Amino acid sequence: MDDRKKRIDDLLKNSQESRTSLDTLLEGFGETLYTRTKEASRDFEDIKQYNVYLEDIADSNATIIKIEEKNRRFRELEEAISLKEGEEKDRGREMAFVFRRLGKALLENSAYDDYTSLFKEQADALSSKLESLETRIGELDNKEGGNVFSWIGKSAQGLVLKSFLSKAQENQEQLYHNIGERYSTRESTNDEDEVSMILEEINILRGYSKTAQDELALLRDERRIISASFGIEGNPQKQIQSVKNHITHIKESLAALYRTFGAQAAGIMDEEIDPNKKYFIDTIVTAEDGETIGRAVRLNQSLIDNEIAIAKLRASLAIDEEKAKIDKYKRSIEEKKDKISDLENGIKELQDSVRDSEGYIQELQKQL
Repeated sequence: MDDRKKRIDDLLKNSQESRTSLDTLLEGFGETLYTRTKEASRDFEDIKQYNVYLEDIADSNATIIKIEEKNRRFRELEEAISLKEGEEKDRGREMAFVFRRLGKALLENSAYDDYTSLFKEQADALSSKLESLETRIGELDNKEGGNVFSWIGKSAQGLVLKSFLSKAQENQEQLYHNIGERYSTRESTNDEDEVSMILEEINILRGYSKTAQDELALLRDERRIISASFGIEGNPQKQIQSVKNHITHIKESLAALYRTFGAQAAGIMDEEIDPNKKYFIDTIVTAEDGETIGRAVRLNQSLIDNEIAIAKLRASLAIDEEKAKIDKYKRSIEEKKDKISDLENGIKELQDSVRDSEGYIQELQKQL
């Protein structure tokens, strides 16, 4: 490889490192200088923009906190609702058990015959069926002896009877539940009997359930409002990511502002700075900034020197390339001239042949 090309590569690498170092230096310097402008006049556009960016970042971070708080509250509501719904399911099972107790107590207390008379026949039929099934199952279990086939038959018959027994027990429990539930809103005939005590249990459970339902309604309303806001504003994680992306964009713009301000303070800006702006910058630059400015100037000069050196090397390479092209073109011209000379000689030979043929034709014509 041409040494000049390697030199250009080295200079480009050096420039990239110097540019990175300079940008980092100017960015930090510019940020430091801007912090000194908080109590200063905001007549300069970049200082106004600096404060706008800071306010935007602060507002965006506050927005993220609000979204996170709303999302946290939504999860709390989900957990609270799930817990209370679970408690209500448990209370519903407890209530069903109490209804069955009430239904059985009503059937067993003759003071409530007026109410239970509608259910007596069904209750008695179920009781008789249960008793009959239990007796038959007991008889099968007590029978001994017999061959394997009779044992298999009794076992199968027992399974069927036990299935019937289970179904009958379910029907009886359901009957007790229906009787108790339908009566649960009435009053007992005796404040001291079992029915009265069970009705008191039911009222207490209903009071708990009413309170729980009211609390659930409030929790669900709050959850619905938050969920509706998520529906309008979008998924909270996407909202947060969107705001974070916005903050990143603002920080990039802010970094560019810092670099420009740092460059202006270091006196290495290419464009002219307004005298009023220059005077203002001079008022906020301190003696302690001298080292930073010196480093910035040196790095910037290194970039300039590298650009000049690279430009010279590239120009030198370009000149050599153009000279090589000229040599190539000249060789091509000579080659083409040689070809033209050969062609011209060929044409002359062909012309001589034509004249010879024409003279020979004339001599032949004389013989005719």
